[in-house]
Amino acid sequence: MGRIPSSLRARRMLALIPYLRRGATVRISDLAATLGTTAEEVTELLGDLVMCGVPPFSPDALIDLDVQADSVTVLADPPALDRPLRLTHAELRALLAAIETAGVGADDPLARKLADAADSASLEHLARSLRAHPEVGAAEIYSLLADAIESSCKVRIAYLSARETEPRSRVVRPLELVNRNGVWYLVAFCESADGERTFRLDRIHNAEQLDERFSHPVDPSRSVVPELAGVPTAVLRVAPGYSIDNRDWPGAEVEPQQDGSLRVRLPFASPHWVAREVCSALGAIEVLEPDELRAEVREMAERLLSELPS
Repeated sequence: MGRIPSSLRARRMLALIPYLRRGATVRISDLAATLGTTAEEVTELLGDLVMCGVPPFSPDALIDLDVQADSVTVLADPPALDRPLRLTHAELRALLAAIETAGVGADDPLARKLADAADSASLEHLARSLRAHPEVGAAEIYSLLADAIESSCKVRIAYLSARETEPRSRVVRPLELVNRNGVWYLVAFCESADGERTFRLDRIHNAEQLDERFSHPVDPSRSVVPELAGVPTAVLRVAPGYSIDNRDWPGAEVEPQQDGSLRVRLPFASPHWVAREVCSALGAIEVLEPDELRAEVREMAERLLSELPS
């Protein structure tokens, strides 16, 4: 059996925590049945949990467990669980990208849960971004690939690359889904190319999960750098006093101007992503070129204004 992916291992560790209440003694076999895994793995996960906690990571700020051969006794409630969840701006943006792909709108219960966990500064950004979210998009393919990553199943995709005129069938071992510049990518081992490749989700015309399983790499070493050659470049003006974060605008070249404004050159693969970010700035960012992107911003802004209560 291949090594369990670290993402799945982390999720199983988090799934254990609700069962670890002070004074409880729980059979490890029962926890294994609940998680759908083995008692040996649960024992390993519990061994890792006792090293987890919250700053300053003193003994009273760690998860306090007594792990025996066939049971675990909880000596103290896990720290920090009595505090409300608060998301950082980076965490909020990552979740926004995910729920955007799933077609979640501002009235969805999940969006309301995110609003409860956002700080006041991020809450305004959340509201603006959800109002500007696109239609469902590649939600079905994303869901299938996410499931295949979780279950370590191979997938047959019909993929249209930038150099081809017809989609070509490939069997891939999906490893990770990532978002760059508003575009979702699948990182996978392509059996046709006999190597790791990156596929844009909007170029996957069809996907079919296969019954054949694979083992994840033990030490994955991967990064997703969008291919910027040949993609259009937007020129933006950022108003004086309004700052932008390079983490939110990857690949941007920023030139300060004498009037305090910023001139930004930004390569982009998704016009909708740029338009959404511009509209979220509420007039502080202006698209100077290209004209097609200016039209996209104008159309989105008009739609958002029409949805405001009169």
